[in-house]
Amino acid sequence: LVANSQHDLHIVIAEEGYTIAENRNYIAVQAIKNGSTHVLMVDDDMTFPPDVLDTLLANDKDICGVAYHPRSADGEIVKYINAGNNELTPIKIEQLDDPTYKVPFKVHATGTGVMLIKCSVFSKVPRPWFMFEYHETGQCKLGEDWYFCVKAGENGIETWCDPRPKIGHL
Repeated sequence: LVANSQHDLHIVIAEEGYTIAENRNYIAVQAIKNGSTHVLMVDDDMTFPPDVLDTLLANDKDICGVAYHPRSADGEIVKYINAGNNELTPIKIEQLDDPTYKVPFKVHATGTGVMLIKCSVFSKVPRPWFMFEYHETGQCKLGEDWYFCVKAGENGIETWCDPRPKIGHL
């Protein structure tokens, strides 16, 4: 991606003593301080085509993730929260004939394994942008990525998912 990019890139790797949520908040702050227009979140266990940044930029969405498989035994299912009914919708995206899932589609939430966010979003959504939400039993009920998408939605910002880039999840 870096070798093929025509964009002015500022690379931030937050890795010392931070939780995933703190890492993402730190990266967002660094992007704001740097005067960046976008943040491309990429987890260290993701593989992607070198043009993924250009693909996501071309969508011109405030928040745009990609369809990728969780690290699961079957490796077949993409999970996201459907924008229409706010319910968790597991799908086998490669097997769908529905044209809705062949182009970018609106979702309520999706993972930040590979996600492009316009930095203007961070001025519209109150901090902390990324945070875990826990059930009273101590179980995590909402990861930092979905928390961000849900909170953005509560502040009038849509989240999209682009199924076209071929993304791997190690």
